[in-house]
Amino acid sequence: MEKRNAKNFTIDTLKGITLGVSVAIPGLSAGTIAVSEGCYDKIIIALTDLKKKFKESFFFLLPYAIGLIIGALAAFIGIKHGYDNAPFTLTGLFGGLIIGSLPVAIKELKKGNTTKEKLIHCLVFILALTLSVSMGVITALCKMSLEEYMELSTWWMYFVLLAAGFLAAFACVVPGISGSMTLMIMGLYDPFLSLFIGERSVFRGRKEDMAMAFVYVLVVLVGAVFGLILASKVMKKCLKDYRVSTFYAILGLIIGSTIAMFINSQIYPKYSGVIDENGTVIVQKIQNWDYIVGAVLFVVGFAISFGLIILDKKLSSKKMEALANIENSKNNQETNNDEITSSSLASNDEEVKIDSKISKDNDDLNK
Repeated sequence: MEKRNAKNFTIDTLKGITLGVSVAIPGLSAGTIAVSEGCYDKIIIALTDLKKKFKESFFFLLPYAIGLIIGALAAFIGIKHGYDNAPFTLTGLFGGLIIGSLPVAIKELKKGNTTKEKLIHCLVFILALTLSVSMGVITALCKMSLEEYMELSTWWMYFVLLAAGFLAAFACVVPGISGSMTLMIMGLYDPFLSLFIGERSVFRGRKEDMAMAFVYVLVVLVGAVFGLILASKVMKKCLKDYRVSTFYAILGLIIGSTIAMFINSQIYPKYSGVIDENGTVIVQKIQNWDYIVGAVLFVVGFAISFGLIILDKKLSSKKMEALANIENSKNNQETNNDEITSSSLASNDEEVKIDSKISKDNDDLNK
């Protein structure tokens, strides 16, 4: 990996900020953003080599990590306030971002050459689709509120949070899949933000609550670290040896996640609202204007995500064209050098012939 100067460090930090924003926004894939910024492969390689080349990989990832933290914190604060007041608006935007990323997976799809390959592709797609849909639907239909168990500090919540951190980090590495979307589908996105942002923040409560919240964060981070390490290795292996099947799975995850975003334990109660026995509104019902704005932003989100993919395609095309031009220039230079060399050799041969003839004429005159 090349050494950085201050300018490159700043640029990579700014890229990290955009990655952090994408990590915080459900539906916006950090992997897709990294691909569009031309740093995906380098980050995957650095994560994979973190154990073998720790110092080199650590300092390469440092500016991205700094930017990611800054971008994620800023985005989380904005999203928290927005989701409390306009849940369908943000969900519509996030859903559009997911659908807009479909070309990432579709362009890699190929029909199987044999019946076995076609069957495997269909099976992988169906399993991925079912998994992502069921994560949201089950939590919604069972009316499971993980926020209550988080507040009670139930022992098994630590394992749920560990798995959530692992899955979220794993999803961040996969192009087209959103890590925060995974938390939203599991019903943990809003409760986790509520721990630190808003009226129910632990900073406004007891010290014991604050300690519990930071333990939760630590558990999620542990899961995330393992998720990043394993995901980078798995994705490197899958994209190399099972590329087509992997993208069939990604396609299933993208479509299923879009469905699950509109049917999960966080947003499902908001469709009808929740009122307790005393007539007190516990969950505010989504207003009509929220549905309208959400539908509009669904289109906007699609345009943004799809536009990023088109931009990445154009940048890749320009890069390939530039490399081709450089290669052609080298070939032309080599051809010119060969022609000059051939011309020089021909001239030398002609000079030798002339010198030989003059020498022969002089010998004849002497005789």
